[in-house]
Amino acid sequence: MFPVMLNLTGRRCLVVGGGGVALRKVDALLGEGAEITVVAPEPQARLEALAAAGKLRLERRSYLPGEAGGFALVFAATDDREVNRRVFEDAEAAGIWANVADDPQLCSFHLPARVRRGELQFAISSSGQAPFATRRLRQVLERRFGQEWGEWLAAAGEFRRRVRGLRLPPASEEGLFDTFFAATVTPTTLKCRVPLTEEVEGWLATVAGEEDAAGAPVPSEDASLPAPSAPGLVSLVGAGPGNSGLLTLRGRRRLLAADAVVCDRLAEAALPPDLPEGVEIHCVGKVAGNHPTPQEEINALLVRLARQGKRVVRLKGGDPFVFGRGGEEGEALRAAGVPFEVVPGVTAGVAVPAYAGIPVTHRREAVRVTFLTAHETIKSGGPQVRWDLLAHDPHATIVGYMGVTSLPVVTQRLLQEGMAPDTPAAIIERGTTAAQRVVTSTLAHLAADATAAGIEPPALFVISPAVRHAPLLDWFSTRPLAGRRVLVPAPAPEVVEALDVLGADVVECPLPPSSAARLVIASSPLTGCVLATRDEVEALDGERSRPGWDGGVVVWCRSSAAAERARQLGWRRVVEVGETLADLLRFMTGRSPMAAGHRHGG
Repeated sequence: MFPVMLNLTGRRCLVVGGGGVALRKVDALLGEGAEITVVAPEPQARLEALAAAGKLRLERRSYLPGEAGGFALVFAATDDREVNRRVFEDAEAAGIWANVADDPQLCSFHLPARVRRGELQFAISSSGQAPFATRRLRQVLERRFGQEWGEWLAAAGEFRRRVRGLRLPPASEEGLFDTFFAATVTPTTLKCRVPLTEEVEGWLATVAGEEDAAGAPVPSEDASLPAPSAPGLVSLVGAGPGNSGLLTLRGRRRLLAADAVVCDRLAEAALPPDLPEGVEIHCVGKVAGNHPTPQEEINALLVRLARQGKRVVRLKGGDPFVFGRGGEEGEALRAAGVPFEVVPGVTAGVAVPAYAGIPVTHRREAVRVTFLTAHETIKSGGPQVRWDLLAHDPHATIVGYMGVTSLPVVTQRLLQEGMAPDTPAAIIERGTTAAQRVVTSTLAHLAADATAAGIEPPALFVISPAVRHAPLLDWFSTRPLAGRRVLVPAPAPEVVEALDVLGADVVECPLPPSSAARLVIASSPLTGCVLATRDEVEALDGERSRPGWDGGVVVWCRSSAAAERARQLGWRRVVEVGETLADLLRFMTGRSPMAAGHRHGG
């Protein structure tokens, strides 16, 4: 098979079929700008809606012999192999490329599994021999190549444009490209970063200076920086600590009205899954120990997007001004003449302990709160933290952000300064989410207990007399569906509300899943999904190889048709329940809820 990348913008494509498989083909074609005609006697509701919105032409009828010949590309995705065969043969006779879903013998081309990071695409194909293998390879690549690769490619494209503008000899161009790649990509770990502006300017200035001395023309201005006329608004929005329900109403409104979103990794779960597809999503990818997009480049990105007149949301975990570097970003925007606003968020320092049953203040016990960040706690010889004052304040709560690596240092310093070894303490991993785990202990034993429990970032520690109230006030992990993360196709307000009240972390997902929905799903593993129709099963079947899904996902089917189709497609854990909400809840709560991960140590 000879791999090619087709430009389908404005080209007429035919899709025969009206089910979930056909819908996935349509969704992919829409993303490439194709002009789509769908032929199906009984199209599903989503195809009807797309036709009503003018996104495609829908013919509610059976396929007519010979009509495949009038298109540039043809897809057959019906349940009738004879119809599929007729479509393929008509296309072949007309010299048109055709693909029949799940039938390699009736294909003149095959669709690869794709991993997309912005404009960067990886395509994986088995020439139709083992689609299951390509789907699983895609899942591997999805996990290895983070969203930051999209930002990296955008920077590489801009760098290439700048280099070409210098009109250098080919050898000099390639030397600059080698420099860019070597400085920004680590091949052994498949990690990348966006270069600093100062680095890029240094690389270009060196070569440009050499060429200028030799008499070559050098552009006189940097066209990559548009004039700051009529800039848009940048909203610094706090996403909250991880639970999507803790995003503020104002923050959600700003997101739904945005032209571009610049998103931290830990804030992805708060993205509205119904975010319009036209919104640019820039994932700047900060995680513990890996900052592929430097802060200076994030600042520059915000300025650049705003100067294009766009409404920009900078979505940050927690609150923008609580260890979120929102102040630095605001100052950079002000210096560039870009208007901005701050939409405060629910900070993890208050919300995460609350979800573990720990009040950060409690009358007569804890009347002061100190927030620390790991970057400051591990510094030595400086005035950042007064350990002596903290250790001798028995009525205070100490909350440490990003606290896994710093916890041994913190506990050691407090003990050295005289804090009581039996002071109640806790560490909370992925607080407020379905993956929350809590270890309660004492100051003297917390670091060892956290290590024994395998606590990993992101995590937050609390040292306070109020920690002793956790067993009594633990409201989150005791609910019937605690620990479950469940996908529900939108709209389903009654189901979503009922599952949320019972403790599930619910992802209300449009079908087919949007780019934002896929990021939300990938932010933490699903444990199940609730599907009512055959169409919903088909619409999600192609998603199961993406991050966030695994073999343990339970599909709760609210109809026999949905359950039958899920089994036909190879879903491993299919549970058929009744059609009523009461039936669903009885099945989901009648089994032992998945462990909420609450552990007491020390």
